[in-house]
Amino acid sequence: MRKYLYVFGLSLQNVLQHRATLLMDRVGGLAAILALYYFWEAILRGKDEFLGYSRPQILTYVLLMNLMRSFVFTGRGWELVQEISHGRISSYLLRPLSYQGYSLSLDLAQKTIHLLSALLEVGVLALLFEAPIYWPARLETWALFVAAVAASSLLFFFLEFVVACLAFWTSESGGPLFCFELFLNFAAGSFFPIDVLPSALQAVLRATPFPYLVFFPINIYLERVGPAEAVRLLAVELGWLALAWLATQLVWRRGLRTYAAEGG
Repeated sequence: MRKYLYVFGLSLQNVLQHRATLLMDRVGGLAAILALYYFWEAILRGKDEFLGYSRPQILTYVLLMNLMRSFVFTGRGWELVQEISHGRISSYLLRPLSYQGYSLSLDLAQKTIHLLSALLEVGVLALLFEAPIYWPARLETWALFVAAVAASSLLFFFLEFVVACLAFWTSESGGPLFCFELFLNFAAGSFFPIDVLPSALQAVLRATPFPYLVFFPINIYLERVGPAEAVRLLAVELGWLALAWLATQLVWRRGLRTYAAEGG
């Protein structure tokens, strides 16, 4: 465990050293949240609710989307693709550590920095816009929300890891990863609540792990589901997490059997 904490600390320093990259990432995120905020502000103009969401709930959903995307969707899938394709992963396989544990340590360091940056952004925007923020009335909501977000972060890590591992079999694995991330933003509800979609499409998405990354955790926070339903959703999310972890182990082991350490 100590070595992974050491990797976590080094990664924190590394992320902070690349300040220009971090700044551009945050500017892109800020532009997205501003566009979404004004979009929903225009839709809600003169209305007290929309699709069952009160005005404070829908605007809070928009602000929380920025936090969720910064924490949950920050990952190193592209780095994994490059390391496999260029043969650099060999150096890690010779070290006395788990590559997945190493990747998770790096991942958490990036998530920590981006989450802190997003918290600052959301706080400033909420003050500037005087946005009506929804605060949960039940204490247990906070605990369930934090647990759901933690599970969402791990779920994304394993899902992205599985897709990135396609680099073991094809040099064009960047394409599937790009398509995966693009589809994920839509299917997870990180652009808009999936309630706005047709019922049939909603039913399809609810049968996948994707809404558990953003949509359901935010709905738990907004108390659009009761405590019993929130616990059920969390249990289903943990089930998807277990399946994603198993898929990661299977794909990783099979990938290593075909790995030839080619590249430069």
